[in-house]
Amino acid sequence: MPPTFTIEQLKKQGRYQEACERVLQMLQQAPQDAMLHYQLACLYDVQGFEQQAIPCYLTALQYALPAQQRQEAWLGLGSTYRALGDYQKSLAAFDSGLSEFPQAKEITLFRAMTLYNLGETKQAVADLLLLLAETSSHNAISHYQRAIRQYAADLDRIS
Repeated sequence: MPPTFTIEQLKKQGRYQEACERVLQMLQQAPQDAMLHYQLACLYDVQGFEQQAIPCYLTALQYALPAQQRQEAWLGLGSTYRALGDYQKSLAAFDSGLSEFPQAKEITLFRAMTLYNLGETKQAVADLLLLLAETSSHNAISHYQRAIRQYAADLDRIS
């Protein structure tokens, strides 16, 4: 009898189609399982099937998804919309994610890319500067954290 692999093992082995089939079978038994919808969304995304991933992310977010996966689902949904060029939906997904998880620096980062795509370059750069000031452990950057924050607040200001 061949060995049975978990969804995570199949994913780690790059056997995405098999993992998708396994998740789809499990969803027949548990159609409201948020984690299964989330896993399917991630599997579709990793294979470049963004259109299929979107409804899975949306369904996962409707159900009781654990906080860590919920945060990742908002990031995945926003990134997927961005990859498809649907920048307004991308921004809305990132904003929803940040309203729920304001500490999620990775969502802030990807949101800035969407702002760039929307032509909001000043806001994108300001957000990235603030993110850099908040997260960098580089001594020289940390030393200038106050100045970076001031510049981010008004990039056009001239002394």
